[in-house]
Amino acid sequence: MAGLCLPLAMLLLLLASACGQEAPQPQPQPRVQAEIPSQGNEDLFPIRYRLKWLHQAQFAGSYMALEKGFYQKRGLDVQILSGGSDFPPYRSLVNGHSDISNLNLMTAVKYYHTGPEIVNLAQISQKNSTILVGKKTPRLLSIEDLNGKKIGIWRDEPGEYVRLFLEYNQYDAQIVPVDWSVNLLLNNAIDLMNAMDYNELHRILMTGWDEKDLIQFDLSDHGFDIVDDGLYTTKEFYGQHPEECARFTEATLEGWIYALAHPEETLDVVLGYLREAHLPANRAHQAWMLGHMRDRVLRYPDAIGYLHPDDFDKVQAILLEHGWISQPVDYKSFYPHEIRKKN
Repeated sequence: MAGLCLPLAMLLLLLASACGQEAPQPQPQPRVQAEIPSQGNEDLFPIRYRLKWLHQAQFAGSYMALEKGFYQKRGLDVQILSGGSDFPPYRSLVNGHSDISNLNLMTAVKYYHTGPEIVNLAQISQKNSTILVGKKTPRLLSIEDLNGKKIGIWRDEPGEYVRLFLEYNQYDAQIVPVDWSVNLLLNNAIDLMNAMDYNELHRILMTGWDEKDLIQFDLSDHGFDIVDDGLYTTKEFYGQHPEECARFTEATLEGWIYALAHPEETLDVVLGYLREAHLPANRAHQAWMLGHMRDRVLRYPDAIGYLHPDDFDKVQAILLEHGWISQPVDYKSFYPHEIRKKN
């Protein structure tokens, strides 16, 4: 599969084109898809793409790829499906309810030998975003202070990464299963909670807390920089439709480049998805999220979408050492593309 990473020149051109041209648009505008030469859907290859979570700026690249016609011009009829606890993306993928899903790297490696083999099409996020956040107190000033604390951790697979971190480092903390609200932390029912720095951290700040009054532990700073969001499909689907997978990947990456070069237009589109799904829509919050996603997608601007072998080896080593997998996963089988070496 060639052409997974778009040329750097294209990225720079798009980012440069955004400078000085994007006027703030305080009010969301109706979503309007780009004008694409008419092509009947019956001529397009259908792909069902399941998001990891509910609609939000975390997935801005796929929205813009659809809105700007990047999928359609590559002969694809892409349907973007909401994820979340009601539609777990891994189960959706292996049960055949989606063709491509957004998954964590750790999830895909963990299940590689126990379920249908999974193929990484592109590594969207090049940095982990998980933090532990709490209110700063004299009893909570360093990572060693996690011992004895009540820590709210998301239930099931979304919280696995944090549970593994605590077990791996042998912190003696009381784990409190939580859902997606930050209320238990705000009401002092727990000392810390897991959060994504692009999402829950900002929701806490929006309640009036100052960042200097919070304690944050970025798990990436403590040996757990396991990259997260990526595009995945089953080896069976990939084997049957390699060209369509390549075109989907290329269009999604082009969508990300466009989204990051045109943030105000992208926020309009993101808010349109949120409102159509009757989800709380907050432009400032989505702008915070998109800004943080920019750092993750563009961490290596010359290798957008590339799964670095070092990142793959890191998660595999942790899972092997902890017994979450019993045998290694072959990198080339997991990421079976024409590898473009990062300069």
